[in-house]
Amino acid sequence: MQPAPLKLSSQRSPTTGLLFGLIITLAAVLAYASYITVQLSGLRRLQSDMVDRNRKDSLQLLRIQNDLNSIALAMRDMLDAAEPYPLTAWSAQFDRIHEDLDAGLRLEEKFAGANRTPEQRLYLNQSLAQFWDAMNRMFALAAAAQENEAREQIRLTLQSRQQALSTAVSRLLVENNEGEEQAAARITAIYDSVQRQLYIFLAATLVAIAFTSLYLIRANRQIFARLAELSEQRSELAQKLISTQESTLRHISRELHDEFGQVLTAIGAMLGRAGNQAPEGSPLREDLQEVREIAQSTLNNIRSLSQALPFARNQKPSHIWFVIEQYFCTSYSFAVWMIARPL
Repeated sequence: MQPAPLKLSSQRSPTTGLLFGLIITLAAVLAYASYITVQLSGLRRLQSDMVDRNRKDSLQLLRIQNDLNSIALAMRDMLDAAEPYPLTAWSAQFDRIHEDLDAGLRLEEKFAGANRTPEQRLYLNQSLAQFWDAMNRMFALAAAAQENEAREQIRLTLQSRQQALSTAVSRLLVENNEGEEQAAARITAIYDSVQRQLYIFLAATLVAIAFTSLYLIRANRQIFARLAELSEQRSELAQKLISTQESTLRHISRELHDEFGQVLTAIGAMLGRAGNQAPEGSPLREDLQEVREIAQSTLNNIRSLSQALPFARNQKPSHIWFVIEQYFCTSYSFAVWMIARPL
């Protein structure tokens, strides 16, 4: 009776799924890191290109506004009749203001960049050029001892041009402030977007971790269930092997008891009758008696072995067959030798 072979089902290992999930997770982390890097780079560029430049541009505009206010105060003093100084005495102060104003305009043009339209630049440069041209004509009149005409030009021309310039610079300052507010709003939007993306990424990561954990739990349950099934099949196979061994040993025991026992009993009886027919005290009678005793001893040993075989399931089969072989080989060889030896 052959035991039924184990049927091993092909159970897919969870390693492939776990590696695939790991690759997806790493790809998501790299993609999110790249996204964060791009957003932070854009934010840094926005801060440097807009916020810082607008701040520096605003400082230069404030410098220009301060120079224009100084010009306004100087022209007010020049129109004051109580001033004992002639108008030409103010030329050195206006020269210093003119130099500082030109330096401020150059820096403002450098920091303004694309924030300033060509029309605004042209208007500001032309207005300043016309203002200084009128200022030079005013000082020319004052130098020609025509101070009343010079003061009249200050009152009618220079003050209005200075107010127009102050208004233009104030408008530019307002635009810079609005640009800073827009930049701050864009920075806030970027921060909000990054924060929102961070929450989404964390949620996706938690979902991936939960999915991986559930997959591992399911895979472990399947593996343990498969192990339990294999253990049960192994127990069944062991029981079948024990049953087969016991059946085989019982069969051998019956064969030894029924077949060989009867043969040895018949041999012993035949040897007894032959010994009774031999003369008393003859060597043949003694030899037949010795062979009969050997056969009886062999019969007793076989009976003992047949009774012990059903309880020998814990012994190794090779040991059992070795014992049986030794009994038969030794007993029959000796018996044949005794019978076949010459009288």
